[in-house]
Amino acid sequence: MHVATGLARQLALGDLIGERGWQLDLADGTVTFGDDLRYQVQLLGTENHDDGSWLWAWANEASSLPPALLHLCGWLREYGQRQGLAELTEPTFALQRADGHRLALLASGLTGRCYYRGPYDGGAVFFHLDDAPPEITEPVRPERALSVLGQVLQSFPVDHRIAVESFLHQQSWRLDSAPTSVTAQHVDGSTLRVDFDALGRVSNMSGTVSP
Repeated sequence: MHVATGLARQLALGDLIGERGWQLDLADGTVTFGDDLRYQVQLLGTENHDDGSWLWAWANEASSLPPALLHLCGWLREYGQRQGLAELTEPTFALQRADGHRLALLASGLTGRCYYRGPYDGGAVFFHLDDAPPEITEPVRPERALSVLGQVLQSFPVDHRIAVESFLHQQSWRLDSAPTSVTAQHVDGSTLRVDFDALGRVSNMSGTVSP
């Protein structure tokens, strides 16, 4: 379960980019944010808001995309074939099945990369950053960890306990699991307790954050 850690990377990327504009250079295989941030990219796919569809970059023959930018989405297609995941192998499908954010976040969990959604008139392009700075993937501060967990549990159909334990473990918290709860301690002394109901859903989260 990597959804929460993937979301944490996205929030860190948002902090880094801020209000900068973006410019994608397909010939060079890079994206530029503002005047000072430039990264290598791998294309994922595009959302078409006119017909409400997703199109994987490997299937976008009309755009003559550089093959060097399709390695990642090609790998995802092969992964989908091995795992029997239709959304990773079908060239195009309705966004109601899975939109760009969900697909890119899944890819982020599998690859450890962060992604960017670049809007344009009539749609959006999604791509991964190949060489994002290390602060994007570093464990987040405890206060952000609580926020990330809350967003994931509200927005994604995940197993609550698996999501909580996986995320906190990936973020280097020390865990102590009980039948109906998980307590965790951060290296800075912050603590967190998560209680679960009879159906395994989070019923309460409480803790202390060290200054």
